[in-house]
Amino acid sequence: MPERGRVRLRHSLVLRLFALVTVVAVVAVALTAWLTVRTTAVGIREEQGAVVAASARIEEALTTYAATHQDWSEVGPLVSRLAASAGNRVVLTDDAGRVLADSAEAGAPLPVGDSTTIDALDVGPPAAVPAADPAAPVELCPSVPVDPEESALTVACPVTESAYAGPPPGSSPIDPRVVGPFALTSTERESSRGLADRVAGCLRDDLGIEVAVVVTASGRASLETGAPTAGLVTGCDLPAVLAPYPSERRVLARLQALVDPCLARRAGPEVALLADLGWTQGVPRTTASDQVVSSCLTDARRQLLRPYAAPAARVHVSATRQEPTTFLDLSPGNRWRIAGVAGLVVLLSLGFAALAGRQLARPLSLLAVAAGRAREGDLSARADVRSNDEIGRVASAFNTMAERREEAEQLRRAMVADVAHELRNPISTMRGTLEAAQDGLVPVDQSLVASLVEETLLLQHVVEDLRDLAAADSGDLRLARAPVRVRDLLDTVAAHHDGLTVTADDDLVVDGDALRLRQVVGNLVSNAVRHGDGGGVELVAERASGTVEIRVVDHGEGIAEADRPHVFDRFWRADPSRTRVSGGSGLGLAIVRQLVVAHGGTVAVTATPGGGATFVVTLPGSSPAAAP
Repeated sequence: MPERGRVRLRHSLVLRLFALVTVVAVVAVALTAWLTVRTTAVGIREEQGAVVAASARIEEALTTYAATHQDWSEVGPLVSRLAASAGNRVVLTDDAGRVLADSAEAGAPLPVGDSTTIDALDVGPPAAVPAADPAAPVELCPSVPVDPEESALTVACPVTESAYAGPPPGSSPIDPRVVGPFALTSTERESSRGLADRVAGCLRDDLGIEVAVVVTASGRASLETGAPTAGLVTGCDLPAVLAPYPSERRVLARLQALVDPCLARRAGPEVALLADLGWTQGVPRTTASDQVVSSCLTDARRQLLRPYAAPAARVHVSATRQEPTTFLDLSPGNRWRIAGVAGLVVLLSLGFAALAGRQLARPLSLLAVAAGRAREGDLSARADVRSNDEIGRVASAFNTMAERREEAEQLRRAMVADVAHELRNPISTMRGTLEAAQDGLVPVDQSLVASLVEETLLLQHVVEDLRDLAAADSGDLRLARAPVRVRDLLDTVAAHHDGLTVTADDDLVVDGDALRLRQVVGNLVSNAVRHGDGGGVELVAERASGTVEIRVVDHGEGIAEADRPHVFDRFWRADPSRTRVSGGSGLGLAIVRQLVVAHGGTVAVTATPGGGATFVVTLPGSSPAAAP
């Protein structure tokens, strides 16, 4: 089998291993990067969420304090508790930057960064003001032309659900816990709650609607329904729920006195305030009028409530400086997430490596099985070659080696059989003759001795041929090199045979062992005479490109094309039925090849035109002046 050439790069095992390592590395790096990004993002979100939640709790607690205290004089313990629970530093300052309370040690510098305003009278977005100038009149219905003869408040503007009753300021920017003078007495609280419960039960029984009783921070109870109550026809005493109590009448009067001038300055409607801080008005409501009334009402309430709430302050929340206790502080959730992704990376890497390793190891396993079979004596064992990489080349080389070993074993067995056969015949003949002479059946005379000598010479010839082949195989064949004239060589061989024709120039010289070259030509001539069928043998020598070609040509039966590759094999005969006498020992041509190769030449056989065979021996030429 011809040996394969160099492995292509795309089939290289090294490239496949590099690709495997690269893929595993890329997958591991990608998953690790994804894990890092995810963990970092989750950690940042959790940290941000914790900071926001802590800040919201701090702001809510301080707003509650501001809504229920007139100043910040007693806020210190609360600030310390908030800082301890959040793990942050909390500093409260007034608008001038003076520290009101600080969870850190006295004298510590103020934190640098954003701060949040704590103002119980302004906890949400202020009511929308339709004009930049508070004293400017408001266009109450800008999308509809105004009739100069009619009031701006009575034009055909879109109105809300109730045309004359305004809702209480549920979205007021004032914290509802700032009650101040609006707080009811305990008796009034009980009366308000009892009245609200009775009206709520009446509405449920009379109208079948769901009503909830809500008690505000002032102690007043109000009703919340899932449907509008304005304009409802019912026997339940709804107006009684909104009737002011004695403690509220004085405050509502003060509040009304503050709202009226504001509405007059801004061309708002005249309103009558209710106990729940809603209002009624004598003209249809519009969105613009509601905004004006809400703005004036909010400003008036702030004037009344300012003495009852702590003044506005600013809170600074900053992280306390802590030395990290570990390289990476992770939450339990993040630790489990990292462990899970790391396990997934390991499993994917191991799975991919196992799959790729199996693909790489499979041809090696098949090769190992074939080698094991060959070791046990199975010469027909072959490896399955499925790739053109390094493993495929090893498998191909193993198959070639196995084939050659099988051929060598077959040749060895054939040689042993042939040697035994070649030696058995003359030995058997000699034994039979000697036993016959011993028994007196054959006279011991000169012819008997001559016969025994002939058989002995044949045995010696076979043994000498085997020795020459063994010496050539082991590299122990020694040559006595000297310039040899080819013409003299051919004439010497022709002198021992009849009917040979020699054609050669006198100046043809080769460097070699004269005896071994004579043996080469003699073996070829003997073979040609044996198979020439009396057609004559020609010896021709010519110079060819620095070499000398010696051709032995016969015109006999020839050699089949299929048999030509085997003619130089040991003990090979074209016709196995030939005897030793007619067919030779089968070692002559094998010896020819070994001797020619030892001289650095080649030998080949071709068909002779017209029938027969031509053996061509090519030897390196030498200078004619070197010959004796």
